[in-house]
Amino acid sequence: MGMNFLNLEIYLDYIKDNGYRCTPQRSSILSYFIGQKNRFVTAKSVTDHLQNKMGNVSSDTVYRNLHLFKDIGIIDLTFQDGESLFHLKNEINTHEYKFICTECGNTTDLNLCPMEKMDTALNDYLIYDHKFEVYGVCPSCL
Repeated sequence: MGMNFLNLEIYLDYIKDNGYRCTPQRSSILSYFIGQKNRFVTAKSVTDHLQNKMGNVSSDTVYRNLHLFKDIGIIDLTFQDGESLFHLKNEINTHEYKFICTECGNTTDLNLCPMEKMDTALNDYLIYDHKFEVYGVCPSCL
């Protein structure tokens, strides 16, 4: 069962619980994601936001933190048109299935797991992880 994240403090506590410090940069990155309300964003948009808010923040710092957040299960990573896109997870230790609008980046949760339909097709395989994303244009962008 996943842990439902409600606010910045819960994310920061989770980072501490995993043995990492809660730096001002990490806090600002998470605040930015919370403000994005379920959108995938680029590392560049995160970097631009931090540089506007905090001054001199390197893109290396942003990338390191984004990948740390991915490793501990706070954010998801996907790729679109050769670019990495990051999304704050609503729950940790769960799989999220998403519709992703290719115009605005907004996402919609899909309440299904395609792996349930594949269990017999993959009997002889050892599955470590899976991901399901549907890309298209949302009603607001049509």
